[in-house]
Amino acid sequence: MRQTQDTILEQFAAFFCQMKFEDLPQPVVQKTKMLTLDLLGVTIAGLKMEFPRITKDYLTSLKGIEEATLFGHEGKVPAIHAALANGISAHALDMDDGYRYGGVHAGVAVIPAALAYAESKQLSGKELILAIAMGYEIINRIAKAMNPSHLNRGFHTTGTLGVLGAAAACGVLAGLNKEQMTSALGISALQGAGLLEILHDGSMVKPLHPGKAAMAGILSVEMAKRGAKGPVTALEGPKGLFNAMADEVKLDGLFDNLGVEFYIMDQYIKLHAACRHIHASIDGLLSIMTDNELQFSDIADVSVTTYPVATSFCGSTVLPDTAEGAKFSIAYSTAMAAFYGDVSEDRYAPSIVDHPEIQALALNIRATTNDRWTASYPRERGATILVNSKVGQSFSVDVPLAKGEPENPASDADFIAKFKQNSTQYSDAITTKVLDVTLALDQHSVEDLTKALSKLAP
Repeated sequence: MRQTQDTILEQFAAFFCQMKFEDLPQPVVQKTKMLTLDLLGVTIAGLKMEFPRITKDYLTSLKGIEEATLFGHEGKVPAIHAALANGISAHALDMDDGYRYGGVHAGVAVIPAALAYAESKQLSGKELILAIAMGYEIINRIAKAMNPSHLNRGFHTTGTLGVLGAAAACGVLAGLNKEQMTSALGISALQGAGLLEILHDGSMVKPLHPGKAAMAGILSVEMAKRGAKGPVTALEGPKGLFNAMADEVKLDGLFDNLGVEFYIMDQYIKLHAACRHIHASIDGLLSIMTDNELQFSDIADVSVTTYPVATSFCGSTVLPDTAEGAKFSIAYSTAMAAFYGDVSEDRYAPSIVDHPEIQALALNIRATTNDRWTASYPRERGATILVNSKVGQSFSVDVPLAKGEPENPASDADFIAKFKQNSTQYSDAITTKVLDVTLALDQHSVEDLTKALSKLAP
């Protein structure tokens, strides 16, 4: 017999079904627009990577109803194909937004799914904004409850929980009732997947995780609309996601201030095209070089002291053999930052991975952990950077939080500058149109945005 108390998914479903755009505080609307702009930019730039090209070539070869825009393609494709391809492109640079308390990238699953689904249903920008904010809400709250245990088990939270956010967003767009929404969330939970072995081998295909999550979100909603019933205890049931994928789940506070405190406000953006766990190291090294007028040729060696998750994700490879692998190397990405003065999206190319001077410094960068940074994680994702110069000088700095976190925020101007940097391969007229529509998304239809995006095709 079913329990009378609502399950976790039923409680989220009830909340999603009663929320309206007018219930969103203006700062939430603004943050949602800026995060949408950010993801559009990294998706555009991600098209240059090999795996998105492989995906696009395959999906555009298939037949299907023309519903939604696939970035970099002139025609439209089925919405589930657009969500898959755009989700893959958005994560290809590892430059998409994230939430440090959950170890998760919500936007890369939610926004591609919501954008494709809203386009297929010819909805408004206000409806899209509400849907995106709701998708972030369920992903970040559940990721915070499950981590770090979930990550430590080897699961990629963006893939395993991204499905819930994609389904929530598309369920809001579809106008599902509580029962349908609960089923959609339950169906999506069955499809959550993502193994972190790709950090050690096969990193090219890591973006498959959020792409599949976005696609599964749309699929789950369409199945629920047609009467499919998902398990309402898909999370906390004896064989549910919690028991299967984590050793510890902290449910106290899961629904605290729901509808008042919106977790999308705690989202960070990346200003470097590398794994987030390296950003404090990069920020610290660049600040030392700037403050002390050091050149690349002045540096003898670098010591990075950080927290165990950072070294687990990014400390095993010093000389990567692929551009994707370089994004997960503290030593190589830090050496690259010292050489170029930045770690922008175009730095990760095969020629740079093989650069002899960067390789030489990378061999002299050591990453370790200490109790201070271990104890403060995830409240702080910090690092201490010590630079020794060739003339015997030493310089050190502590970076508790990289730029882009809510406590060390990126400004709207930073968001816009990043978008422009990520879209330099297109004309100013095209990118300005995308920028203008996104920044005023609540005054536009989704079609206005996707028409602008369609101009990005070759």
